[in-house]
Amino acid sequence: MKLVTAQQMQAIDRRTIDGGLVPALVLMENAGAALAREALRLLRRPRGARVEILCGKGNNGGDGLVLARLLAREGVRVCVHLCHPATELSSDARANLSRLRRSKVSINVLKENLAATPAAEPVGRRPRPLLVAADVPGRRDSLASHLVRADLCVDALLGTGAARPLAPAYAGLVDLLNRTSRLTLAVDIPTGVDASSGALLGTAVWADVTVTFGLPKLGLAFHPGRERAGRIEVADIGFPAEVLGDRQNEWSWVDPAWARALLRPLQPTAHKYSRGTVLMVAGSSRFPGAAALAAEAALRTGAGMVHLVVPGSIRDLLEVRLREVIIHPCPEDSEGNCTDAVLDLASTLAKRCDALALGSGIQADDSVRRWMRELLATLALPAVVDADALLALPPPPHPAPRVATPHAGELARWLGLEARLDEKERVTTAAAAATRHQVVVVAKGAPSVVVTPAGEKRVNSTGHTGLATAGSGDVLGGMLGSLLAQGLEAPPAATLAVYLHGLAAELACEQSSPRSLLAGDLLPAIGLAYATLERG
Repeated sequence: MKLVTAQQMQAIDRRTIDGGLVPALVLMENAGAALAREALRLLRRPRGARVEILCGKGNNGGDGLVLARLLAREGVRVCVHLCHPATELSSDARANLSRLRRSKVSINVLKENLAATPAAEPVGRRPRPLLVAADVPGRRDSLASHLVRADLCVDALLGTGAARPLAPAYAGLVDLLNRTSRLTLAVDIPTGVDASSGALLGTAVWADVTVTFGLPKLGLAFHPGRERAGRIEVADIGFPAEVLGDRQNEWSWVDPAWARALLRPLQPTAHKYSRGTVLMVAGSSRFPGAAALAAEAALRTGAGMVHLVVPGSIRDLLEVRLREVIIHPCPEDSEGNCTDAVLDLASTLAKRCDALALGSGIQADDSVRRWMRELLATLALPAVVDADALLALPPPPHPAPRVATPHAGELARWLGLEARLDEKERVTTAAAAATRHQVVVVAKGAPSVVVTPAGEKRVNSTGHTGLATAGSGDVLGGMLGSLLAQGLEAPPAATLAVYLHGLAAELACEQSSPRSLLAGDLLPAIGLAYATLERG
């Protein structure tokens, strides 16, 4: 699924409406219907439930007015709070306000002064409501009193067009909503999130669910906007397919449907040789665990066999742990790394392997980089290149596809950059590296982004902070090597690997916390991730 900026979504709106393809009021009605379906799911017992809707003056507020009318039909007690007089609303919002006045919905034009400086928000976590009904000062009909008693609050204040810091009045509304609402539904994008970048416009709504229309917005894919959005639902509201698809876009959203389409069926006549064989050169006397994590991850991701080449001193340790992996000891140097004797061994093994995974746990000095560079320059196997092996990647052309998997620090070292990369630079720098080196780059982070040499950027939709732990990158490298060995081309292999990797992390923490996740916990969860994806 494509990701769009605010400007691209506005162009889609204009072409659809101004081109006479779908009237604006029809799109607004469809948007309200999509919101109503989600609101009813959230309420569970809608009849008699209380819903408070904050509406701005634009079409985002108009969507909220349609929602109010449709919920009232279902027996929901709805109160709409207009942030502007009716005369200031957009023409389509005014039309829906007129329809709404004929229904049993309370309509309140806000006159309270909420322009106070918002309270400081806890850093790195969602604040729970700080107020309860008994704590709300003033009249019982005040906005705070309404919001704190609601079963669901709806943010229909500002849409994707917001790009400047929120005005004090809106910032005060956002702060009040965050401090009072137990359950929040955002319309298209949480107010205060930049739809094109995910940056906060001073402050922003913390939503539990965001229903976004037509296509997901880029700002919903990147933090902090991604965290503020909660669960994201993409609603089809009637934009013609030719309008949504008739454009060039470098950004894509790796959703479950895309990942599921990449799965290959298991053949009933399959055997271990037909399921793909991985040649893995990994580990050192200092980091034997990295090799173990990567090798087991490759098997659990579906490879039929893994040949693991490691320094001889760690062979016995790994054989105790890795019962299903074929381990090949190699002479080692004084630092506990394989010597260049690995070249002949790997060349022999490569004749019966389908992909190479290189780098996990290797401590590379100049001599190690020389033999890694020669391996990458001569072996005509698709390869995943991780950790210190990145510094050994030879210039193009490559004998077979290469996938590099750097985190931000490794990316900077690979390209010889001294400064620390921020979130925006991580992706743009990865794109430059993919083009320069003619490799697929998995820019590991939150979120991970797969970048192709042609400049396409695929933003992963799974994962959480639990992946920020030692060894999780080794697991990803093994998974990616496995998918390459199974015959997937480099871009889809990288795309599916990062999706399954993130999903495995989510499933591994269903009964615990991301705080306690270990890289080894991901291994049994890979099978759960496959099962979840297969079941849809």
